[in-house]
Amino acid sequence: MRFLHAIDLRLLLVLFALLVSVEILRASGMLDLFVARSVAHFHSTRGFACALIAFGGILATLVTNDVALFVVIPITIIASRFTDFDVEDAVVLEIIAANLIGCLTPLGNPQNLFLFHRSGWSAAHFVATMSPFVAWSLIGIALAVVLLGRSRPMQRTDVALPPRDARAAMVGGACFVLVLLEVARIVPAWVAAAAALVAGIALLRRRMLRIDYSILPIFLVAFVVVEALRPLARGIETNVYFASIAASQIISNVPAAVLFAPFARGDWRALLYGVNAGGCGTIVASLANLLGWRIYARESNRDPHFFRRLTAINAAFLAWIAAGGWLLLRWL
Repeated sequence: MRFLHAIDLRLLLVLFALLVSVEILRASGMLDLFVARSVAHFHSTRGFACALIAFGGILATLVTNDVALFVVIPITIIASRFTDFDVEDAVVLEIIAANLIGCLTPLGNPQNLFLFHRSGWSAAHFVATMSPFVAWSLIGIALAVVLLGRSRPMQRTDVALPPRDARAAMVGGACFVLVLLEVARIVPAWVAAAAALVAGIALLRRRMLRIDYSILPIFLVAFVVVEALRPLARGIETNVYFASIAASQIISNVPAAVLFAPFARGDWRALLYGVNAGGCGTIVASLANLLGWRIYARESNRDPHFFRRLTAINAAFLAWIAAGGWLLLRWL
């Protein structure tokens, strides 16, 4: 019975509502229009890469890093059809930005949403706590943009846009607002999930079944498995920050957050910094890493060395973020 009590049903409902809301917005065709108009404002590959990376990070603060990548990586692939833009390094940094900029808000990462519910903090306090961590991350991302590639002029081509559905855009936006109201603790999670379910069935139809819901069973299993493993963690509960970083490299940062939450002893900042820093590193450290790799491979069929490049850059960011997080915890 204790395993059933370990499941956070509210969190699962909110994540479901997020996934469906974003898919409705994608189906509306408005995102393709956004890309086409955005490309017209940039004249260099570095400027456009910065815009895409910033867009992915900012979007992640609203819809979780996993969901943001389902939007921004296909957008980046679409952009490569409008221009001769080289997408590989941009996608790597989009994945990293979704992990590290997205963690600014409770909605930014699934583990953030879980710890936000457990901590009882207000959204404003959460953002204030994560701001120094995100600022350190932004410095690293800015350095990576400069170091990874030389800027060059962009050459554009014309591509036909898919049809647009204003009604779907409005309904998807309304469902997303319900998710935001749930985070603000104004609307129950079941209301947001029920609205997304009805809207998805009505507007997406069979496409509703093609949504990648993998985050939901992963969370469900994580709650149960971590509850079984919890006694094994008691011996390493003395340093939640480094323990959660290390555990994330093996079991991913979402289960690590669930595992170490009882050992935070009210020091939620150390655990938040740990699991968010731990999202960098191995391919399994964050579900966003796996999803980003899979989405890129599916959408582009490009360079087979992308996996190694993603892993190498992620490892460099792990060193940068782990050191920065430790300094922030010690001096702020």
